[in-house]
Amino acid sequence: MTQAKASVAKVIERNLHQLSRTRGFLAAEPGFAVIDGTLVREPAIVAYVRRWLPPESLLPEERLPEAVEGVRIDVVQADPWKALELAQDRLPVAAGLDAAAASALRYEGIEGDPIDEEVTFHGTLVCHAGPDTGWTTLQGFLGGVEERLTVAMYDFSADYIANALIDAVTAANAEVALTIDDDLRENLGDGEESIQERLESRLGARYSASIIFCNSSRRFPSAYHPKVAVRDDTVMWLSSGNWSPASQPPLDPLGKPADARTMFRRGNREWHVIAEDAGLAQLFQRYILHDKAMADSDNAAEPGTSLAMPDLFVSIDELADRAALDLAAPPEPVAPARLPSAPRPIRIQPLLSPDNYARRITEWIEGAERSLYLQYSYIKWSDLGIDAGLKHVLAHLAERSQDEDFDLRIIIGDSSARENARLLAQNGFDESCLRAQSKIHNNVIEYLRDFITLRPTAHRSP
Repeated sequence: MTQAKASVAKVIERNLHQLSRTRGFLAAEPGFAVIDGTLVREPAIVAYVRRWLPPESLLPEERLPEAVEGVRIDVVQADPWKALELAQDRLPVAAGLDAAAASALRYEGIEGDPIDEEVTFHGTLVCHAGPDTGWTTLQGFLGGVEERLTVAMYDFSADYIANALIDAVTAANAEVALTIDDDLRENLGDGEESIQERLESRLGARYSASIIFCNSSRRFPSAYHPKVAVRDDTVMWLSSGNWSPASQPPLDPLGKPADARTMFRRGNREWHVIAEDAGLAQLFQRYILHDKAMADSDNAAEPGTSLAMPDLFVSIDELADRAALDLAAPPEPVAPARLPSAPRPIRIQPLLSPDNYARRITEWIEGAERSLYLQYSYIKWSDLGIDAGLKHVLAHLAERSQDEDFDLRIIIGDSSARENARLLAQNGFDESCLRAQSKIHNNVIEYLRDFITLRPTAHRSP
């Protein structure tokens, strides 16, 4: 497509004044058009706007033609990353992402890299999904605390989870150590800042929270994104979902049929696991406390400032009640499963980013011989220098998608599926392997016949 792309780029250059007259115009680029939900593999002009509006909502002079110089025009609302890349007033922030490699503070792992050692697991895994049984199981996990909870969380904005934490810790006279991303928002639930103030007020010295400031000069340039809690040094809760109303909606679909009927309008698809194994729990606890110690030291030396980034998962629009999610037949919630069904050792490879996640996942994806299934809230093609590793993996998947003897199936969240699918197709993917699904927030990679990994989110984004 290189020659055709260059030709379209010249058409854009000659007609930029006409293209830029549409309301909210950001930029125009060569690409593929998506017409009535179908990707058309022919050179086109992709005109990005801040917000897509139907023609009747635009003034006549703001409406673009279907084509210029015989090249089709597709007007697209830029997703958060694209808007960040294109908007002139945000360019310094986007440039900061590439500047991460020159960060003044570098992430330092734990000596010996213990997270990269395979663990022989002898306990029980309580595997469950949200919104089916996410909150009811988490509630029981918190209520079982006796001495301490060690928590790493990206988003803690659910007031009822804060209430449950306060009640459980107060009843047991336990302690809480927490690390949290610096993007403390006040527009969700009770508000993250308000919740943190209430926890500190009610629990006093038993509550110790550390903010992980994220920007190009800090140890985590873009985000601190884990969702992990360790109870009493022996049991670990690991999830793809935050402690937020969207990820842990206060529902009991198994016990209340009315909750089952509306569960996908009120909560995301999440995957959770509780690992009842002291060795694994203490390993993750060690990394949380390591992050906390680094943050406390860094913040004492240089108070942090946050780099506000877009929420790239399920947008707030997705949380609203939508008629499309009122299913003709209510979904059947799935009960938690305790695995293995009979006692036996299980080999587990722990993963954390930026420690060993990217390297291990790359090895496993490239090692798939017959089939590979992925379910992610989004898969975003990137040409940023810091994303060279991701680009390498996606190029490999693009090659696999063209192999008739390889079974590749990918589910992505529908909020940005059109743009993400377009970019993947423009970079070599066979789009027939892609499917979109609403309310997706979990992250899973699986081989058929050769199971590799079920990965709720436990990463700290580099």
